Amino acid sequence: MEPDDTSSEAFRDDRLPLIVSAYLDGELLGEELAAFEALLKDNPALASEVAEMRQIEEQLAKIGTDILAEPVPEALLQAIAEFERS
Repeated sequence: MEPDDTSSEAFRDDRLPLIVSAYLDGELLGEELAAFEALLKDNPALASEVAEMRQIEEQLAKIGTDILAEPVPEALLQAIAEFERS
């Protein structure tokens, strides 16, 4: 998706990736949060990119959760126990 004229200015800002990351992590507060949310409202291209990044983060978190829910293979548990005995 091509950014519109207002978004192209925002995309040139070297800090924008850091700001987006902080926003997605819930680390923006107060005026900084309000300013970024206003930018998202006025910038559909950026809002779309942020929404896509949020979906990717959610999918990655789900993958990690799925892996952690799997039982530890018995062979691995035995190998660890053997290592601890030696």
